[in-house]
Amino acid sequence: MNDLDLVRGVYDDPPPPSTATAAAARRRMLSQDDRLPARRLTWRMPLGLVAAATATAVAAVLAFSPGGDSVRPRPSVTMDQSPRGMMLAAATQAELQQEGRYWYTHQRTAFAALALGRTGGYVVEERTEFFAWTGQRRGDGASFYGRDFPGKLQTEADVDAWRAAGSPSSWQIRSSGRTRTLAAKPGPWQEADPDARGGGAFDIGGLGHFTYQELQDLPTDPQDLRELLCEGSIKLADGRTGAPKSCEEPTSVLDQVFSLLANTPVPPKVRAGLMRLITDHPGVQRLGAVKDSLGRAAVGLAAPFESADGRGTIQRQVLFDQRTGELLGSRDIQLEPGPDSEKWQVTGRVLDYWAIVDSGWTDARPVLPR
Repeated sequence: MNDLDLVRGVYDDPPPPSTATAAAARRRMLSQDDRLPARRLTWRMPLGLVAAATATAVAAVLAFSPGGDSVRPRPSVTMDQSPRGMMLAAATQAELQQEGRYWYTHQRTAFAALALGRTGGYVVEERTEFFAWTGQRRGDGASFYGRDFPGKLQTEADVDAWRAAGSPSSWQIRSSGRTRTLAAKPGPWQEADPDARGGGAFDIGGLGHFTYQELQDLPTDPQDLRELLCEGSIKLADGRTGAPKSCEEPTSVLDQVFSLLANTPVPPKVRAGLMRLITDHPGVQRLGAVKDSLGRAAVGLAAPFESADGRGTIQRQVLFDQRTGELLGSRDIQLEPGPDSEKWQVTGRVLDYWAIVDSGWTDARPVLPR
């Protein structure tokens, strides 16, 4: 199973879910109760959610503490410019990330689709975003917000084709037998099931239920972390154990690490250990310096997988900011089309991406991005 398989699973459930329904599905997906196969558990973002906003620029030697907190200087690091050295430098910077009272994440997803109709024939991105926060302690509160984000033409060639078609102001796309019109403006933020008494506990996809203190006790050694992710059984909230863990393929390990880093406030040294794990994991390619899907400078890792629905070979990438060690996101890129690929799914096409626009700790209660 891969990202687009999961996305198609969402698109196959008409009518589109409300924000509250989607948020509840996401929470179940992140919990131990309805465990999906180990492919990017948290990446099945329900339709109508995901995150965006302008990314905050971070100086090369400064660590930004969100929510108006102070910044502190980062020690300079001698940069090994090999792909492995760049990743390990990013891991070293991740160890320096600060913590606070509230953890938040602001994320955006995009899925490529072909525009339909008389003026169609070019690729647009269907985009959604979400913003979630939770307190460090029980009673600090927690909440989840989602909204639709405007569609976007994917490449310059798509822009040219759109102009040649008369520059229509909206687009229809079709997926899994359903046709939708992409919004031209962002939808309103919708809050789903706020919990004023929440905080202090986390359901981690593929691992189980952990308190904030239990997160502090997670191992930091890469091999110990691999055993945590890929061996044993899922830890249930009532102390029992659930389904056995498994991540045999390189993409499975990338997915588990991405899920943990993107959606859980694990301690800085644990984050660094997870980055070192995937940097040296067999079958994972070190990409070196790249740009992420929002145009930010990144250092990346990747692994290929075969699509389960005949769309050929796809490369999954996980991307980090080398200067700060922060996770920037992931994306799937077509490597080799398969017998069931559509004509636009050519080598090099970005099929989907998941961007971490902003994420971290703050001592002030988080507020919605504009």
